[in-house]
Amino acid sequence: MAESYARIIEYGTKQIPFVLKYSNRKTMGISVSPNKKVTVTVPFHSNYEQVIKKLENKASWISRQIRAFDSCQSPVFVSQKEYVSGEAWLYLGRKYRLKVICGSQELVKMSGRYIQVFVFDKENKARISSLLLAWYRNLAKRKFAERLEYLLHIIRREQIQVKQCFVRHMEKRWGSCTARGNIILNLSLIQASVQCIDYVIAHEICHLKHLNHGKQFQKMLIRYMPDFEKRRKKLENIALLTIPK
Repeated sequence: MAESYARIIEYGTKQIPFVLKYSNRKTMGISVSPNKKVTVTVPFHSNYEQVIKKLENKASWISRQIRAFDSCQSPVFVSQKEYVSGEAWLYLGRKYRLKVICGSQELVKMSGRYIQVFVFDKENKARISSLLLAWYRNLAKRKFAERLEYLLHIIRREQIQVKQCFVRHMEKRWGSCTARGNIILNLSLIQASVQCIDYVIAHEICHLKHLNHGKQFQKMLIRYMPDFEKRRKKLENIALLTIPK
């Protein structure tokens, strides 16, 4: 079994933490996971000073990998909403107006270009927030599952194991994946267009096979989504509304 040690290398004014593992492999391997954890695996009895020297030579590449995860996984949010009629809200890339209505039952529904919130007390902002959260979450679960099904051909062709798709509040990332084969998507992504949602899901599917943004990852993403750059730029330019927690 490989032993693990926490270490740090210097790159300019930055410090890059990494985990050093010893194993029976013959050459050094470097991986940067979607959560930006750097893992370095080297053969047993490797010379530590030589390992650090090689890492310093690769520091620029490691830094680029970390920045790549930041650049494609950083939602931009506008300020919190006040939950009053007339406010603009987004769903699947389209803008809708919020209409708060005093009703005999509490529910949220869409009507034309309006998101209607029926609530007992129109001044109860916390309740309006709670109703909107539940509404967005239900829509996100259904739509994300639908889009994952749409991209199932990638999973089958590449023989990738995807166990579950979770919806979470994520302040700094559009999505992530785990070593167990789970995909986690940002709840606020339901406000983006279907094309952008597909890009994020495809991005995470590719990461289940290639943990970094190296050549193999890029080739796989281009193979299945040739216009991913266009979709990514569109996603980066969206200022999403903060969905209530």
